[in-house]
Amino acid sequence: MGDFFAALPDVLVAAWEFGEGFRSVLIAIGSAVLAVGFLYLARTLREEHGWLSSIFGVMGGTVVLWWVFGILPSSFIYFWDGETELLAGRVVPEALPGMSNAYQVLRDLVVVGETVVALLVCGVASLMLQKRYPRTLAEGEEKGPSSGGYK
Repeated sequence: MGDFFAALPDVLVAAWEFGEGFRSVLIAIGSAVLAVGFLYLARTLREEHGWLSSIFGVMGGTVVLWWVFGILPSSFIYFWDGETELLAGRVVPEALPGMSNAYQVLRDLVVVGETVVALLVCGVASLMLQKRYPRTLAEGEEKGPSSGGYK
């Protein structure tokens, strides 16, 4: 356990160097500002410009989803694979009883767990958005006749 805590500063330095220091921080901040800006525009334009609002909402959501389902899991895997000498055996067990490839299994389980949590959050967020912003007809527009299915 002492080796685990002794290795943490080295892991933090390796993560900082992996992300190229301030460059990755600036990219993350820029992406967050971009996503928030798009989502703010979507909310602001909703009443008068529905389609434009939808486009900005999709653009903001796309930035967030790129990070959650693309950049973060990929970076995590590349970091773990590139820093095997630092992490394996010191921070992450290389093997467990009956499992010789515990390092790879744990790496993949973290990515799968993050993806499952992100999918659940996306589902709940979608339901909340649908409830908060229900579909409405334009002013003066009437609901069309329903087809009643196949005849």
